[in-house]
Amino acid sequence: MDFEGTEQDGESIIFTSLYKKYWEIGFKTRLYDWLSPEAYKESLRSVADSIRLEDGEWVLDVGCGSGSLLPQLTDLLTARKRYLGIDIVRAGVVSLKTRSKRLNIEGSIFGIQADLSKKLPLEDGSVSCVVAHFSIYTLTEEKDRRQVYQEIFRILKPGGLLVTANPSHSYNAKQIICASLESLKIQRRPWVVKKYGIYPFTFHLGLKHIEKQLKSGRWHGYQPEELCDQIKQAGFFIEHTEAVYGGCGILVVARKL
Repeated sequence: MDFEGTEQDGESIIFTSLYKKYWEIGFKTRLYDWLSPEAYKESLRSVADSIRLEDGEWVLDVGCGSGSLLPQLTDLLTARKRYLGIDIVRAGVVSLKTRSKRLNIEGSIFGIQADLSKKLPLEDGSVSCVVAHFSIYTLTEEKDRRQVYQEIFRILKPGGLLVTANPSHSYNAKQIICASLESLKIQRRPWVVKKYGIYPFTFHLGLKHIEKQLKSGRWHGYQPEELCDQIKQAGFFIEHTEAVYGGCGILVVARKL
């Protein structure tokens, strides 16, 4: 009897459990937010700049984490422009609500716990914009990543927008730190404390962990053409692509025609 499939399933379950625990601790302690490099925040700003909402419309954040995108959306979200965040880690959804209260936009923010690898708990054509910022790449299997883009296509209204970012094939932790420090210097913001007091932890506890998973194949770094092709095969028209995250990430804006 062949037990290879069972062993692989067991390994996947163990890894998923450890992954959830890793992020759960980060979300609960706010360590995730504290350690986020400037290049990551700039990527979030690029995402926010791509979002367009009219009154009565919703933006869905697929893999919302602790709600890192919210500070970039405070001017956009109103009682008639709303945000729904979903994440597999419950601590992320709780942190999302806590952050929305701090930003005084809790009336426009909703969060639910959901697994990206399953059917999304939303009706066909129910949202106007979907954000997937550094979330889909954590799905090990290509079929699961493709399925997410197909699900996003299903729940988007005709003309709806997808804004997604994933690590590039050349993801490099050191490059992200260097880009973050350079950005802080250009902005004339304090960078010495970041370089010597915070970013060493960012590098070893966060970025190197991600780099390790990408190299092992547990998570997936994309070539730009590969990512665009995967999105187009789900039915989207590509409107814009750019390098983000210090050149270690790919941002794609696509539309459901």
